[in-house]
Amino acid sequence: MSLQGKVALITGAGGMRGVGRAAALKLASQGADVAITDVRRPLDDLPPGEVRAEWQSIDSVSEEVRALGRAALPIYADLAESRQIEELVAQTVNHYGRLDILVNNARAVIGRDKAPVTELEEAVWQHFLNINTTAVFRCTKFAGREMVRLGNGGRVVNIASNAGKQASADGAAYSASKFAVIGLTQASALDLAPHGITVNAVCPGPINTDRMSYWERDQAAQRGMTQEEFRAQIVSTSAERSPLGRIAEAEDVANLVSFLAGPDAEFITGQSYNVNGGILFH
Repeated sequence: MSLQGKVALITGAGGMRGVGRAAALKLASQGADVAITDVRRPLDDLPPGEVRAEWQSIDSVSEEVRALGRAALPIYADLAESRQIEELVAQTVNHYGRLDILVNNARAVIGRDKAPVTELEEAVWQHFLNINTTAVFRCTKFAGREMVRLGNGGRVVNIASNAGKQASADGAAYSASKFAVIGLTQASALDLAPHGITVNAVCPGPINTDRMSYWERDQAAQRGMTQEEFRAQIVSTSAERSPLGRIAEAEDVANLVSFLAGPDAEFITGQSYNVNGGILFH
């Protein structure tokens, strides 16, 4: 177990089929204890499958981690608030006595950003930058400080996106926020390298999750179908575009997170790796 004795903090880890949950379970399977966080979401911000399953966000993920024989610390936090991020890091270190791995996975709920730049509401733009970029900066800042203080080195893995390397129409807010994550990854890697802390990014293409999307919900309603039926059409279309014939599963992304968090990646830093089945080379 290559991460035995390590402690990982993973943001945005409450989704039933999300990358955060997959990363938590993968790192735990490699021996890490975890602190996992997410924001408390109202029912209308949850995927239909989670509502039906009565999924309990990071509390449910914590139960799964413990079933693997590892410790789990669930902490609800709003990453739009700097103080809550600072407290999140402090709680993790106070509970476990160390912090070795940070996975910046949380992102804004997509959909309201899907508009031409001339029609994009400034409040939506600011929200995406705040959650997708500024929160990553704050988490890296506060977790990085603790890693430096503790003197054990560390790993930071940021979840960026294909959209952080190639933009698309009606995607200004999301792409700008993810391009910024890649720049932050490179700068942070240089700043933290003297302390034995590596910083890398994972850039997924389309992922087969049931993530919430306001746009998908609205499009499904206009077509007289369920949100899950419309989502299935998107998954099918995306799979047809992929040279490997499918889109990514959350576990595909988690596998790369695990590698970058582990000992075999100790000489890799400042890099941004695609996980997209070959739909984008960059």
